[in-house]
Amino acid sequence: MNSKSTITVLVAALAVLSGAMGMTMTGAFSDQNMMTASTSNVAVGLMTGHLEIMAHHPNGELYAYRQFDNAVVDDGEQCILKLLFATTGPVSGTSENGRGEYASTGACTGVLTGAWDVIAIGTCTSCGAVETDVKLGTESTTNGGERGVATTKTWGNLTGGIPQIVMSKTFTSDGGDIGAVTESGLFNSTTVDGSGMLARNTFSAVTLADGDSITITWTFKVGN
Repeated sequence: MNSKSTITVLVAALAVLSGAMGMTMTGAFSDQNMMTASTSNVAVGLMTGHLEIMAHHPNGELYAYRQFDNAVVDDGEQCILKLLFATTGPVSGTSENGRGEYASTGACTGVLTGAWDVIAIGTCTSCGAVETDVKLGTESTTNGGERGVATTKTWGNLTGGIPQIVMSKTFTSDGGDIGAVTESGLFNSTTVDGSGMLARNTFSAVTLADGDSITITWTFKVGN
């Protein structure tokens, strides 16, 4: 997976609708290529982000730090389009009015009624991040490593009026070691099975002994 993730959210959506709108767009969508549209009244929005990891010993000493651009998976991009242009509902099937507004099978994992504010960590050492990921390689489920809703969620605007959201959660080893944490993901449910994943990244191991903690911070901003 490309380490730098740039999602052309509205551009991709416009490409889907281009036939109906009589618009012509050429070029390729990828994590590092942005299409530009000169058509009047067309808004282009970029979603970019950052992942920060900080680990502390029980005495408060910072002993590990990681930071890099986040990586949004294909499934997350599909779900973003569904949220923008489809009614929420089952993951498969068509809507009651027959317009086919619900996500088709395989296009978007998880119900589209929850926010992507659930943070998870994992310990897989041989599971590199790829764009087709829909879950972590080995998600932590014991000793304080269980996924959960971000404990802090801060909305704001950067210089120039670019909006952003910062979501953070701290995991603390309790009753045993969490072990070598090597991955984190952002999901839309606290239930592991069937949840949708927006983003995932892997990193060099941060080992958590009993009492150690790790703080995962996901940041997203929209604008150019």
